[in-house]
Amino acid sequence: MSVRSPLARRLVLGVALALLLSQVSSTYAGFLGFGAPKDTDVNVVVDMTEAGRAVTPPTKEQPAFYYPVLAGYREAGSLVAGEKSPPPAPVAKLLAKALAAQNYYVVGEKTPAPALLLVFHWGYMNPQIDDVGDAENPQQQFWNQREMLALVAGNTLKNIGVFDFKRDDVLQAARDERYFVVVSAYDFAAAKQKKKKLLWQAKLSTPSNGVSLAEVLPSMISAGGPHFGRETKLPELINAPLAKEGKVEIGTPSIVDENGKSAAPNKK
Repeated sequence: MSVRSPLARRLVLGVALALLLSQVSSTYAGFLGFGAPKDTDVNVVVDMTEAGRAVTPPTKEQPAFYYPVLAGYREAGSLVAGEKSPPPAPVAKLLAKALAAQNYYVVGEKTPAPALLLVFHWGYMNPQIDDVGDAENPQQQFWNQREMLALVAGNTLKNIGVFDFKRDDVLQAARDERYFVVVSAYDFAAAKQKKKKLLWQAKLSTPSNGVSLAEVLPSMISAGGPHFGRETKLPELINAPLAKEGKVEIGTPSIVDENGKSAAPNKK
């Protein structure tokens, strides 16, 4: 059937254009800025030292108390202009809540003396990769590969065979620009004697493409919480929804307990 009427031709062209735009927007939504992501893949690695393996994980009946240290925001690798750091207080609150769910509690005036010193830092780490070859012999120099692999694989890399497909996933993850949260657990008694006795270190990270650090911080901490103090044999990849608020609220830095209330450190 031919379309002879000018009005009919315009109607047909309008419908065709609408269908085309619908297909384009669906296919390229991420590139055009439409359709914000609703979740993120969180990479979780927990490295344990020999001293840490000798410590029994806390339980509801026998919780562990810790003194928190907010080491704050850090940047590593290729720097990103305009990247902003969330304030420490809400990050500390999120971490305190996740740790409390695993029976780790902030020390207070009426609690037992702390057994742990937990150091928190967060930020972003980006790969530094340069093309150093020529057209006939292309090569790349991955300047901070060791640091990126330590973030996404840690000590678990030795458990992944050279020909294991998971090794390719790890190597690729090390090439992604990533946001991270790191929780380092030290023996408190040793710290009082100015000695560093690391027990375990949890490294949570996620690709930074299309999201802000404030948006993914709650997701990283929520996904990594159940692994705190528990060694991972391989990197764990956890799909986590983004927080409904999509941000970390600004507040005054403080030490908080498992209920989000201010808690003074035990001075014993």
